[in-house]
Amino acid sequence: MKLFLLLSLVGVVFSWPGMKSKRVKDEDYIGPACTVGAHNWHPESGPCPNMEQPPAPGPYSNMSHVWPNQYMVDWQFYFVPDDSDVPPYTPYPTTPYNVTNGRTYYYNNPETGDRNMKEVYDTYCIPVFGKPLSSMGHGNKYSCDFLNVGSTNISYVVLHKDKPPGAPDCCIIGQPFHAPPPDFATLMPTQWTEMVGDVSVDWNVIYDKDAGIFSYGFETFSESTPFAFYMKGVPWVANWMWQSFSNFRAELPPADVWEIPDSCAAAVACPGW
Repeated sequence: MKLFLLLSLVGVVFSWPGMKSKRVKDEDYIGPACTVGAHNWHPESGPCPNMEQPPAPGPYSNMSHVWPNQYMVDWQFYFVPDDSDVPPYTPYPTTPYNVTNGRTYYYNNPETGDRNMKEVYDTYCIPVFGKPLSSMGHGNKYSCDFLNVGSTNISYVVLHKDKPPGAPDCCIIGQPFHAPPPDFATLMPTQWTEMVGDVSVDWNVIYDKDAGIFSYGFETFSESTPFAFYMKGVPWVANWMWQSFSNFRAELPPADVWEIPDSCAAAVACPGW
């Protein structure tokens, strides 16, 4: 779930989709240097988080939220250009937007500690590739998969036939990089509870001085059911991004979900990353 939970979280949270790449002395390092423990940690990251966190706007339920070790969930991801149309939405943005369907697969192996995660974006990819002039960064009207298989400690972006001209079939967005732990919400420094429509939501939040807010919400009265994720985007695509979850089920994903395409064998850092 873009610097931190960039999906998503992420993911994105996936995973944390709004991640910003930070070059460090280790030349083999790709991706964000600070993700508050959700994806990785690097000694060159500096303060993490990188700003004093604003106070929560209201009280918190004090409920504890943890993902199950295995789950699948469907979602719709909204890309909203109007900066004044601020989430949360009940249920849709009030200004024009683009939207894609998608789904997340997750498995945390309790014996080995390896964690796998895959996010599938059907028609619009989450715009986390930085520079607007890069092949993958100038727009997001293409499908993509974010694939992180724990044994590799690498997060791949897999593109398809609708990829932008000049974009690779597969590239790397994080190395080293692991999927968030089931209790990632406990790593978020700010929490509050609010009603979104007729649903009580517990928000788990972190602010970044450059990228703004990253906010992942669980249904208050469920230990593990996600409600939505939102974060700031990039102004040439979408100023706000909102991921609304549905059909959450604590089931083991099919084994073929974790197959790494042959195109990833020689993958390098994603363009603009």
